[in-house]
Amino acid sequence: MVNPEQPGHGNALSVFPAGTSAPINIQDQAQDLGKAPDTGKFPLVSIITPAYNRASLLDETIQSVLSQDYPKVEYIVFDDGSTDETLSVIKKYEGRLRWETHDNIGETRTVNKGFSLAQGDIIGVVNSDDPLLPGAISTMVARMRAEPDLLVVYPDWQMIDAEGAVIQQIATSDYSYVDMLRWFHCMPGPGALFRRAVVEQLGGRTPKYRYVADFEFWLRAGLLGPFARVPQALATFRTHPGSATTSQRGAAMAEEYAQLVEEICSRPDLPAAVQKIRREAYSSAYYYAGYVCGDNAPAVLKKKYYLLALCYAPSKYLTEHRHRLATLLPPLLGRLYTPLRTFNKLAATLRGHAIRERQRGIVRSK
Repeated sequence: MVNPEQPGHGNALSVFPAGTSAPINIQDQAQDLGKAPDTGKFPLVSIITPAYNRASLLDETIQSVLSQDYPKVEYIVFDDGSTDETLSVIKKYEGRLRWETHDNIGETRTVNKGFSLAQGDIIGVVNSDDPLLPGAISTMVARMRAEPDLLVVYPDWQMIDAEGAVIQQIATSDYSYVDMLRWFHCMPGPGALFRRAVVEQLGGRTPKYRYVADFEFWLRAGLLGPFARVPQALATFRTHPGSATTSQRGAAMAEEYAQLVEEICSRPDLPAAVQKIRREAYSSAYYYAGYVCGDNAPAVLKKKYYLLALCYAPSKYLTEHRHRLATLLPPLLGRLYTPLRTFNKLAATLRGHAIRERQRGIVRSK
């Protein structure tokens, strides 16, 4: 979940009908998907970049892809109906990449259009403001060639600011479908690559989702076969005032979190291990729904999501998810939160004092 698509109109382009996906047989498909055809020593890699009003940042991203040391890259860049100079930036690279422009249809449908045009055995989506780091494609492809059963590989990455300065080094989690769902955390992030057979089986991203289409794609793909983390920073995620995570939070994004967890957890083909953690998945999804509501959403909406988060897995908020309480409790308790927090701090201080006094008494008795 990186960049939400912009509002679309006109003829929606999609690999499959809105809101649907190809049927998945998770028991029979995984092995075949893992053995995607490999053309020669270097399989063709297709990189897709959708761009909407990114003239100031797109040039850096395009150069980061074209300067990769991997010898067989098909680069497809789309101008999604921009009103700035995005198209002019793209045209500077005429002959070095494939580009198209169309009326604004949104990121999800633009990415699906790229899937339908891509010729590579391996595919990746690089957002217009998130440049790759040197050696990204060659390193990721080497991992996929070494382990032919892998369907998806994803790297660690760097969070950067508008000027490209590194804010934070992000070490992603080692892959576990159960953890990805129960934490409701999208493990594949910037720089992820996947085999062509995955998109052929799934049909692409689901167009009804505007904000969580990438996460929904990974959750469906995870039912087909194994992913793997490459523990090396090979990509970036840029945070700036115009980025999706900064500017597009709100009730609509929160509603998509709620819709997505319901859609995934109600699937009849979920493995037994996944079925056991559905309540945790609901809890995490509602927690993040409340979080992304932002300050402009009605207070009652944020409270609703946070209350649902607590109700679905209350014990987890005393153990594994205890760190979430600092975010969750203030909206739920309102004006009661500050005195309760003060009381808890005082109680903790008194408990610590009592423990120290007991320890001194034990020492003296000896």
